[in-house]
Amino acid sequence: MIQVLHKFIRCMRHTTFSFAIICCLVLFSGFGCKGLSQQEQASISPITLTYWTVFDDVDQLKKFADAYKQIRPYVTITVRQVRYDEFDTLFTNALADDIGPDIISTHIHWLREYAPRLDPMPSSVNVADVVVSGSQFSQTVSVTPQTVVMPSIRGIESNFVGTVSEDVILRGSIFGLPLALDTLGLYYNKTILDTAGIPEPPKTWDEFLEAVKETTRINAVGDIVQSGVALGTGNNIENASDIFALLLLQNGVRIMQEGAVTFASGMEKVTVSHPTLEALRFYTDFARPTKEVYSWNEKQDSALTVFIRGRSAFYFGFAFDYNRIRSLAPQLDLGVIPIPQLNESAPVNVANYWVESVVKKSQHKDEAWDFIRFMTTPENIAAYTAATHQPSPLRSQVAAQQQNSDIAPFVSGILTAKNWYLGRNVIKAKDALSQLMTNYLLPYADGQSQLKRDAQYVINAATLIQQTL
Repeated sequence: MIQVLHKFIRCMRHTTFSFAIICCLVLFSGFGCKGLSQQEQASISPITLTYWTVFDDVDQLKKFADAYKQIRPYVTITVRQVRYDEFDTLFTNALADDIGPDIISTHIHWLREYAPRLDPMPSSVNVADVVVSGSQFSQTVSVTPQTVVMPSIRGIESNFVGTVSEDVILRGSIFGLPLALDTLGLYYNKTILDTAGIPEPPKTWDEFLEAVKETTRINAVGDIVQSGVALGTGNNIENASDIFALLLLQNGVRIMQEGAVTFASGMEKVTVSHPTLEALRFYTDFARPTKEVYSWNEKQDSALTVFIRGRSAFYFGFAFDYNRIRSLAPQLDLGVIPIPQLNESAPVNVANYWVESVVKKSQHKDEAWDFIRFMTTPENIAAYTAATHQPSPLRSQVAAQQQNSDIAPFVSGILTAKNWYLGRNVIKAKDALSQLMTNYLLPYADGQSQLKRDAQYVINAATLIQQTL
């Protein structure tokens, strides 16, 4: 009996704060609470925010929600993880039925498509701090209305790495803030490299090409039994469009500029040395049986699956792949290095990340934006990126993360990372690039001008992507 009593007392100590707030909030919703004005009561009327995410770490988001409730106990935040392939349909239907979420995670490639459904960040929000003091049976509740200043455009340009301001600021308004910012890195299987007699991973593209040749194994009937790398196709490589965009950027090609697709510029008077064709040729050579670097084809399983099974030496992936690879293949002797650069004096990488945004139809926009501001403070971003093994989007945290050997290969490209797609339908854009890769690998017809055919394929792809802007 005594033990039960002690357990009850301990429980009451932990729940005193919440109990007091609940009691007071119940009173607020009914006859009021003595000592508080009607305005104060209204400012802490209980509300619930619904938060939809796709790939964010839900456990970490829930920790943020719990921490935020300590500051604003009248705000409850429920986090729901939605499947990637279902998100758009569910979100569209929920908005149509006026039951949509208050906050969503939006991929940077989706932001322009979703912008009409999102609320631009205000310059400030009105919320309330709540302090409960006194004993358990004699509580005093203090409510202090607050006008909280939100991040400014200048602040985002100063504090976040360069691509963030270019991506989240649309028509002079801010439409979201990131918790992390990912870039491409080069994963490798140490065992395969050791077996091939390669003591160190490649640092340049030339060294990479040689490593691919040395690690690819093809049997007597022409089947690839061990791939040096998954490159060359679009149908079975998870990050095909990002990798191709990376090659274009490294070769000095501007993919999009001022609302126009520009990677096909100059194709009317094309030469074999056109930088877009050079990048396309480099990428697809890995899927041409006649090339020395042949190591992949459309018959293979997905690039990530083959790498996890230990049948590929290299894999182009993002930092968010790290934990998944480790969990699915704990026996893999895994290494990661930065992406090789074509021009070391002008390095570039591609950005892949999500931003947290407020839905236009939300009835609680002030609290929703304040929670996003809370999550994206430097302290909470540091906690989130540590938990998810991802680079921070904040300039002030880059140097510290470069000291972490596991994440440094991705952090090394963070300052020069670019978002290659600025349109409203990234699926169609990726399909256009995938079809370009497939068409480019087709044999030429008799008498056909190879250069003109290839140039036309590039023009067609650019035209299709232009239609999505």
